[in-house]
Amino acid sequence: MHNTRFDRPDSEAFASAVELRHTLHKNAELSGHEEKTKRILIAYLSARTSLEINDMGAWFYAAYRVKGGGKKRLAFRADMDALPIDEGAALEYASMTRGVSHKCGHDGHCASLATFAEYVDKNGCENDVFFLFQHAEENGSGAAVCRELIELEHIDEIYGYHNMPGFRLGSVAVHSGCAACASTGIIIALTGKNSHASQPENGSNPAFALAELVLALPQLVRAAAGESQLDSPNPMMAFGARGMVMCTVVGAGVSNREDGEKADAFGTSAGFARLALTIRAEDESCMRTLEKSLIEIAELVCTRHGLVSSVSYSDPFPETRNDEACAERVRAAAAELGMPLVEWNEPFRSSEDFGYYTKIAKGAFFYIGCGEFHAPLHTAEYDYSDDLIGNAVRLFAELAGC
Repeated sequence: MHNTRFDRPDSEAFASAVELRHTLHKNAELSGHEEKTKRILIAYLSARTSLEINDMGAWFYAAYRVKGGGKKRLAFRADMDALPIDEGAALEYASMTRGVSHKCGHDGHCASLATFAEYVDKNGCENDVFFLFQHAEENGSGAAVCRELIELEHIDEIYGYHNMPGFRLGSVAVHSGCAACASTGIIIALTGKNSHASQPENGSNPAFALAELVLALPQLVRAAAGESQLDSPNPMMAFGARGMVMCTVVGAGVSNREDGEKADAFGTSAGFARLALTIRAEDESCMRTLEKSLIEIAELVCTRHGLVSSVSYSDPFPETRNDEACAERVRAAAAELGMPLVEWNEPFRSSEDFGYYTKIAKGAFFYIGCGEFHAPLHTAEYDYSDDLIGNAVRLFAELAGC
C-alpha cells in the first residue's frame, strides 16, 4: 500500500498533521473571517512543501503540476471556518476565542488536505493535483466564490469529504446522485399597524395572518413534493417522485416594534410579525416551488388582513449532486484500502456548499465515519477525531492515483 506511513500514529507526518489540527483548533474563526487560519495553513505548506501557492484573498489553493501536464487535473477541497459555539470539552488545544470553536471538524479537514498536499509534493503523482482551502462553508457563501478554481485551472474532477459521527470509525459513505439537500433560510416579515390595546380595531395586528401562514405550511410542502411516495414522520416533510421536501420553523413572533425585539407593552396591540423558515429539498427545483408558493400565500394573506409582506433570505445552499462515476471511484478506492463502505437510502438532510462545484465539474462528496458513539456535529461536546487524518489522506491519494 503506497501511503502506509499514515497508518502509524507515531509517524512524523501524522504527528505534524495532529499538531497542525490542534493549532487550527486553537485559532478558530467564523465564516468570512478566516485570516489567521489561512496564514497558518499557507505557512505550513510553504515550510514543508515546494508547491505553488495561490493566495486568492479569502481563500487559497496549492498546486502540484506534472512537468508536461498530468493525465487529469484533479482538485480536493477542505473548508476552513468554525462555528459560533462555546468550547464544551476541556481540551489542551481549546479555542482561544470565546464563543467560536471548530465543532464541525473543519480543522481536521484542513489538516488532512495539508498533509495530503505534503505527501503528493514528496512522492509525486501522475495527475495535476490542486488543493483548495475554502472559506465560509457554514453559511453557504464560500464555494460560490471558490468555484473560480474549476474554470481557472480547467479541473476535470473535484472531491471533498466530511467527518460523520454515528458511522463506524474509518468507514466511508458515498451517495449516488444527491448527497446533500439544497436549503435556504427565508424570513417573511408582516407589517401592519400598532394601536392602543383597548382599541385594536384602529390598528392592523398581524397575529392571525402569522397563524394562517404557519397552518398552511404542511399543505405547501406536500404540494411542492408532488404525489406522495412515502409516509412522512412529520407534517412539515413530504416525499415525492423527486425526493424529500421539508420546511422547518426556526422563529416566529409578533411585536409592537418593527425590529422584532421583545417589548411587552401591554397597552399596545402588535403591528409587526416575523416568520423565519428553513426550507430544503433533495431536488433544488422542488425547493424553488415551495419558495414561490410561500411568497404567493404570504401576499394573499397579507392582502386579506390589510398588511404588507416582505421577504429576505439567508444561508442559501445548492443541492450537492455526485457524479455516478466519481462516486464509484470513491467506493473502489475505499475497497482497495480496506475501508468498510456504508450505504444509506437517502441523502443527508443537512446542506453542503460543495454543490457549487459539482454544478460545473464532475465530482463527489463523501463521508468518513468517526465512530458510532462520537459526539454529534455542531455540539459543544464534539471534537474531530485525529485518527481520521490518516484515513482521509490515504483515500485522497488513492483517488488521485498517487
